[in-house]
Amino acid sequence: MQRRLITQGRTTFEQVVDDADRLADLPAVRAAASVGMDLEGERTLSIAWDAYERATDAQLPGGSFSINYPPLDPAWDFDFDDHGRIAARLPRIAALFTD
Repeated sequence: MQRRLITQGRTTFEQVVDDADRLADLPAVRAAASVGMDLEGERTLSIAWDAYERATDAQLPGGSFSINYPPLDPAWDFDFDDHGRIAARLPRIAALFTD
């Protein structure tokens, strides 16, 4: 999802960072919810590698890229499969992804 979010532009990205429940406004999220698809962001981790390979036709040299994840806000440290907790934090998203 992050890759898709980044491509939506700075304004959309900043709005969602400010209020994660605004993800419910994105067509990709609504479409995924309508077919029961989970959106994951693992492919985002390869953006730099893919861009380098396309630009140079070579592999990115080892050790040239690292990811520093910020610490998780303790308020978000819960089981994301807990629909009740998600609904309390992200009611619009939870409504889209009901079983």
